[in-house]
Amino acid sequence: MGRAIKILLITLFAIILLLAIAVFVITQVIDPNAFKPEIENQAREQANLTLDIQGDLAWQFWPSLGVSLGRTEARIADDEALFAALDSASVSVAVLPLLYGQVEMDGISLAGLEVNLLDGADGANWEQIGPQTGTEEAEETTQETREETSTSLDIPLTIPSVAVTDGKVRYRNTADGTDIIVEHFNLNAQDVNLDEPFPLQMSMRYQDQSDMRVDMNLDTTLAADIDNNHFILNPMKLDANIAGATTMPVDVHLEQNLDVNLNEDTVSIKDLLLTAAGTETRGNVDITALTGDMQLNGKLTTQPFDANKVLEAIGEAPIETTDSKALSRIAMDATLGGEPGSIMASPLQITLDDSTLSGSAGLASLDTGKIVFDLMLDKIALDGYLPPDSGEEASAAAGGGKSGGTNSLSTDELIPVESLRPLWVDGKLAIGNLSYEDITASDMKFAVSARNGILKLTEASGSTLGGSFSANATLDASGKTPKITASNKVSTVQIQPLAQMALDDDLAKGIFSMSGRYSASGNSEKALMNSASGNIDLNLADATVRGLNLYNTLVGGVNDMLGQFQGLATALIPGQESGKLPSALSEDTKILDLTSKARLDKNVAYLDSLDAVLSKGKISGNGWMNILNQDFDLKIGMQSPELGTSKYLEGTTWPLRCEGNLAGSPAKWCGPDKDGFKDIGKQVAAKATQDKLKDKLGIEGEGDTAEEVIKDAAQKKAKEEINKQLQDGLKKLFD
Repeated sequence: MGRAIKILLITLFAIILLLAIAVFVITQVIDPNAFKPEIENQAREQANLTLDIQGDLAWQFWPSLGVSLGRTEARIADDEALFAALDSASVSVAVLPLLYGQVEMDGISLAGLEVNLLDGADGANWEQIGPQTGTEEAEETTQETREETSTSLDIPLTIPSVAVTDGKVRYRNTADGTDIIVEHFNLNAQDVNLDEPFPLQMSMRYQDQSDMRVDMNLDTTLAADIDNNHFILNPMKLDANIAGATTMPVDVHLEQNLDVNLNEDTVSIKDLLLTAAGTETRGNVDITALTGDMQLNGKLTTQPFDANKVLEAIGEAPIETTDSKALSRIAMDATLGGEPGSIMASPLQITLDDSTLSGSAGLASLDTGKIVFDLMLDKIALDGYLPPDSGEEASAAAGGGKSGGTNSLSTDELIPVESLRPLWVDGKLAIGNLSYEDITASDMKFAVSARNGILKLTEASGSTLGGSFSANATLDASGKTPKITASNKVSTVQIQPLAQMALDDDLAKGIFSMSGRYSASGNSEKALMNSASGNIDLNLADATVRGLNLYNTLVGGVNDMLGQFQGLATALIPGQESGKLPSALSEDTKILDLTSKARLDKNVAYLDSLDAVLSKGKISGNGWMNILNQDFDLKIGMQSPELGTSKYLEGTTWPLRCEGNLAGSPAKWCGPDKDGFKDIGKQVAAKATQDKLKDKLGIEGEGDTAEEVIKDAAQKKAKEEINKQLQDGLKKLFD
């Protein structure tokens, strides 16, 4: 027995010695560089690649058996441009397991890998890689390779280390200018076994033609089922630094459990945690039909964040608001779902401070990019979100509107037609309550649509200031020049808050109604205003214009006129010993009802008609107003029953002129048309003189002219005397 054991040990030692000698002979006697020509020839025939193995092939004996490769470059066919290259590569197996008939990989390393991918109108360079023989021959070769692979031994394989260092891949597309570089690519995997999960770390830098740069570091445990194209990264941690998209680089941290099954075309994301620039989003998402009609199901929740802190983190200026607490609490809660081929959030809830936006929104079709939404905003107070008043704004307000005009309008492109034309939108938004300054609106509804460059506001309605409003509009951006059409209707709203907001002055109160249709074309402020046209119907009832009393303006003009005919004043105004009309105590004008028809031409609104019933008369007229600088000019005819006590003034239409700027003092807007008042004065004074002479001469009749009065007077007195008296009276009249 002892002899047998001794023989067995000697035999084992001999086998080990022979194996050691064989390995030594292979690694030390056989020169692997002798295989260079054959390797290069096979690369040419099988892959259409021209290899240039510049470095030496070298054996490694202990503690691992392997081969290493130096600098090697590859070019496609006879192309001079470099397709791929590497600085060094090595593959090794453990020596001791070989002595027991086991193959155990020790490590794979690849350093300095470089790949250049070029795409263009004529195709991509990588499409030229592969056998260049006939199709049938190539298919036979491929089939033989598959058979050889399928009949090869299934050797359990564990690789203690796989390392790729300093890799670089560049992709360029000459057709669209895309230029993407992935560099500093490093990968390190330990105990790689396709039957068991193994740890993996990866880092790289991404850059493109837009100066976007992303530095990424991945740390995960990978379970790979190659046969079924099933990959699980659990847990997966990704840290990235993104630069170029914002002023300051942004750090992004992602944690998740990722399950990708390519055969089943599914992706499952569990325990998602995404943090970036002070925001945090958690959730779970399942994706099916990844390469077909994709469908998402899951839930995402973004924790409340402060918008200005996010802007600070990315290097942007904060949003200045009147309320310092505005935008300090923004959050989102979305349930993902929808039909296949869509991405919908329903229900969707977005919190903005004290406001809540809820409903549904998303892409109804990934193929067409159609955007749909149906949202409800419960309430919002806009005042807190407005920028604080600046000194320049206050100065401009104090200076009035005369600084405006077409010269102040911009000629810059206003409507982004190229961005609007591809839009396909169908959406609705309802607002329960909206407040702005002293104006509150409720039950607001908006509906918009967009397709083929035509955007429509199909509904805009609501209740406000005791009345209601509605509007619709269309922007046609499908052609060379954008065109806008719109119409609106306002019914019985209180005008006082509107006047206060527009003019910063409590100018008027009353019930206001209007309707209008408008159109304009162009793609700048100036072009739109210069082409604007429209028609407007206005009504104002039970109103008061503060600081302007048209009756007092009329009385002042009449009294000035009467001052020129002092001898006839008492005759014109019976019962007034002073010979003047008394002014009203009020400084305002009370309007019982006003209607007006206006038309818009460029930047001027022309009042073709203006008719109003006042508490002390009625007016009619026409004029214009510049809607840019708020200059206006109105010619008004006024009648007043207060002058009805005088038979000479009764029924007279008195010409008034109102002109100036809405930012000016109302008390200075209107005044009598002096020439018109003088003409009226001459007429009524002549009439009064005739009546006075007739009374003096005892002549009866209402329709006598001056000549007829003289003729009748000749029956009682000499014609010369009458002429003298008449001339003296008329002289006093016109002096």
